[in-house]
Amino acid sequence: MLTIERAKKNDLDGIMELMKEAADCVEDPAWFVEDDADYVKERMEQGGFVLKACEGEKILGFFIADFPGRESRNLGYDLEFSKDLLERTAHMDYVVVTKEAQGRGLQRKFLKEAQQRLWAEGYRILLGTVHPQNQYSRRNFLAAGYSEAKHLLKYGGLPRVIMKKVLEEREI
Repeated sequence: MLTIERAKKNDLDGIMELMKEAADCVEDPAWFVEDDADYVKERMEQGGFVLKACEGEKILGFFIADFPGRESRNLGYDLEFSKDLLERTAHMDYVVVTKEAQGRGLQRKFLKEAQQRLWAEGYRILLGTVHPQNQYSRRNFLAAGYSEAKHLLKYGGLPRVIMKKVLEEREI
């Protein structure tokens, strides 16, 4: 049975293995920018959260939400958000699903679960980035009610689309 729950510190190694696998196996290396364990651990402890999808003890994927506030990494600056909007913005930062679990709707399930948690914490604007040619992630964002807010270069000059969703109570 598949469960989605908050990841704990002892899940860090498994999550980092999946991140490495994703970086090694992605169709185009420009589609995925790998992060380090310190970043993931920080999201687990503060400034966000990490969800994991499991069957038994096996991690089939993970999701990272980031609460950037007014830090320069907030994608809201690219969209010229006010200070108030920056504070209510969360990043749908990473979604990684193992090859064996692809096609089971995990990205959409992660987005839905995260959305409920983010609403409860007061976040109303959700932003994420996707490579313009990554039709899989792009399609999942669009199916989850996101729109394309801006095309630009990010992460050292890689093309990205900022995907945006404004949460409404009826969706939760």
